[in-house]
Amino acid sequence: MHRLPIQLWLVAACARASLEGWNSICADGSRFKVKRCSADLAETIRGCGGRRLVPATKCTNLAVAGAASQAVNWALMLAGGLAQHVHTRTVASLLTVKDFSRNSRPKGMSGPQYRKRPLLGRNDVGRPTCFFWTLREPAKRIESGYRHAVQLMASHPLFSVRRPPPLDDLMAAWRANATRRPKAIQENFMRTQIGYLRGGIDLCRRKAIQIVPLCTETLTDDWAAAATRVLGDPDARLPQAHARAIDSDPRLQSESTLSYENRRWVNREVFLADHVVWRVLCGGRNASTPYAPTKTLSRRPPTRYTGRCSRPHNRHLP
Repeated sequence: MHRLPIQLWLVAACARASLEGWNSICADGSRFKVKRCSADLAETIRGCGGRRLVPATKCTNLAVAGAASQAVNWALMLAGGLAQHVHTRTVASLLTVKDFSRNSRPKGMSGPQYRKRPLLGRNDVGRPTCFFWTLREPAKRIESGYRHAVQLMASHPLFSVRRPPPLDDLMAAWRANATRRPKAIQENFMRTQIGYLRGGIDLCRRKAIQIVPLCTETLTDDWAAAATRVLGDPDARLPQAHARAIDSDPRLQSESTLSYENRRWVNREVFLADHVVWRVLCGGRNASTPYAPTKTLSRRPPTRYTGRCSRPHNRHLP
């Protein structure tokens, strides 16, 4: 009778424990030191990111929640790489793990191809030497996490969970008590993006591995360039992973959009290091600068990519 509440409590407790020590990179010292550390980290990644041609079976992906991780997972799978979609794996864990996790099959891949795909730590492919790492504006990740939570609740009506309050209300409560993160947003969306690099920064400096950043706001272009430069595959396809929920739900669009003050707080206070690295590597391309909500499109976007995206929109984002 009480099994479900106990299970939910255990899941929440494990999630809280899994964040301990995660957000430790460039996290100590004054704001100036954090920003300096983050800028240096970005230059380190830029210096070792995707300059050598390697087989696809030597490449894997860091599954950053809320940063188009599913799209890159499927793209790498279709390219013959070591695709995985576990949001808690860092570079260090990917170098040693034997992957038995579940992973969905993308459209365009047959059943036999899917079953025979290379897997991390299996198939005698050796350990990976290149890591595709997606980056996104921190405030946009929080908005994505909120939309993900609402969609999950809507798809499970038997759990009798009510729709959470608007995201701005959750952020206001969080700002009032910084020790209590909003429970409606899954812990994976609270993991810093640079936390995924644990165990790989020194290897990157020594050129032992490549960390290839992909900016979510310009993912189509970045993936095409990286696949050509690193995998030697200019025809590598980037499949659509999730339909944008806000395109068909005006209420969700309104409730999941952060105000100027909350966007600024998330970027400059909560995830300052992530924000600095994102600004350095992605240059704020197609971003909501300065901290303003993205304008609503007057019409639905084209279903097929026909050139460089110049709008603050990406069809691979939830």
